[in-house]
Amino acid sequence: MQGDDIAIRAEGLERRFGTVRALAGVDLEVPAGTVFGLLGPNGAGKTTTIRILTTLVRPDAGRAWVAGHDVVRESALVRSAIGLAGQLAAVDDHLTGTENLEMVGRLNHLGRAEARRRAGELLERFGLTGAADRQARTYSGGMRRRLDLAASLVGGPPVLFLDEPTSGLDPLSRLALWEEIRRLRAEKTTLLLTTQNLEEADRLADRIAVIDHGRLVAEGSPSELKSQVGGNRLFLRTAEPADMKRAAESLADIDAGAREDPGRGELIVPAPTGISIVVEAARRADAAGIELAELSLRGPTLDEVFLALTGDGAKPPRVLARPPVGRSPGAPIVAPKSPTSPRGGGRAVGDAVVMTKRNLYRYLRIPSLMAFSVVQPILFVLLFTYAFGGAIHVPGVTYVDFLLPGTFVLALAFGASQTGIALAQDLTSGMIDRFRSLPMARSAVLAGRTGAEAVRNLFAVSLMIGIGALVGFRFHAGALPALGAVGLAVAVGFALSWVSALIGLAVRDAETAQVASLMPIIVLIFSSSTFVPVATMPGWLEGFAKINPITKAVNAMRALSLGGPTSTPVWEAIAWVAGILVVFVPLAVQRYRRTTA
Repeated sequence: MQGDDIAIRAEGLERRFGTVRALAGVDLEVPAGTVFGLLGPNGAGKTTTIRILTTLVRPDAGRAWVAGHDVVRESALVRSAIGLAGQLAAVDDHLTGTENLEMVGRLNHLGRAEARRRAGELLERFGLTGAADRQARTYSGGMRRRLDLAASLVGGPPVLFLDEPTSGLDPLSRLALWEEIRRLRAEKTTLLLTTQNLEEADRLADRIAVIDHGRLVAEGSPSELKSQVGGNRLFLRTAEPADMKRAAESLADIDAGAREDPGRGELIVPAPTGISIVVEAARRADAAGIELAELSLRGPTLDEVFLALTGDGAKPPRVLARPPVGRSPGAPIVAPKSPTSPRGGGRAVGDAVVMTKRNLYRYLRIPSLMAFSVVQPILFVLLFTYAFGGAIHVPGVTYVDFLLPGTFVLALAFGASQTGIALAQDLTSGMIDRFRSLPMARSAVLAGRTGAEAVRNLFAVSLMIGIGALVGFRFHAGALPALGAVGLAVAVGFALSWVSALIGLAVRDAETAQVASLMPIIVLIFSSSTFVPVATMPGWLEGFAKINPITKAVNAMRALSLGGPTSTPVWEAIAWVAGILVVFVPLAVQRYRRTTA
């Protein structure tokens, strides 16, 4: 095996998660154009190995190369050469099949027309053309897994990582996916496949490595591994259970290693001579008048290899002989180089636009999200205007004109919570891993999420202005201040979305993110000047309300909407918005890097 035949190579990979040693020095080599199976029990280190090789996690020690590129030092080039289908089918439920693949194509930096062409080609290849215009949430489990695999192939990667790709699939879907893996193998794609389905590994893999307790304990072809746990064996089962003892006695002189398996009602006899022992066993059973229900010759299975290598999990792994890989460990890897992906600020902006579009589709296809952030403030407007408005006196201005600027902020503050919820959902669904395995700008995930919030905020404010007009609200200071008020409202919502982003990344659960995002917003809203003047509040609350950032924003919007002195309140509001961004943007970015590492 020559160096330029190696598509994936790892040397001494180690990784800890707290006190858990997930990898304890993994070495492996995957020849180009082959299927390499990585087997092991739960927690053995399979997924951690995949995550290191796909640049999602950095190793604590050791080095690895994929398609000739160092996974740490040249991670961007690695991502341009790989595809990843993880344990979860990482597809966006609210995009159609076509939109999912076009989005991945654009994030692989294909042109718009090429991404569309490639999406159509893959949908046809995977038998999804009829469902191309349906949202992925309507797909079956098998269809979602096929769409996930198609997404990993959009960029035409020479190396593909599949992490338990058939887990949870029905037999028909599993067979269809196996056939596609064989097709990719025939097209000279290199595949690293992790699985707990030993039949799957036996049928698909050219070579197999078994990992246990973070170490490789054996490696070889399926036949090489099987040969290490024994040869052929004869399996005999009598029609009458009572005849098993006589059958065993009739074969006792053939091999002293014969044993009975009472649980399965079988007699198992080593068969080094192969088919001749089957003939002899049949002859002796006939001579003894024993009717046989089964008589078969079987070779060792990967199940037996797996059990021999990994044991019961309580003992150290048993290490079998590992065939040499064919070249010295220190030799440099020289795999075929993949095309370098163009980079730069323009590319980052383009990626952020693609992500913004993806997130806006979520609002278009889940109307309840927009309703949550807009309908509730409208209800507050109607309630306070017609139920409580008569009891609340604001000198020099109608209560409607006083109230509406506050409800603008209320609507955007409630809507900002969706940022954290959506990020938490992307983390748990595997979408973040999908994005991080692509050659896209790392900043695009958060920029696209908060950018979509800014667009939604503009729509929500426009809608609220229309509703306000119906109940008597008017801008009294002219068009330019009115635009300033709208811009300030959008800026406040944008800043709060970064706060929510940090919360969503920290809690990693959509329901918890919703509660954790909304609770501080509710406290700030109801302890601000949103509904009543600060001067009318109890003394213990008035002091906090004066420095409340929501009060600052609402007062500035009132000044821009109603006229009067604007300099001090507007600059105070801008200072608060800037302060929130300066603090929470770096914190959210840092948390994103830590959460996804």
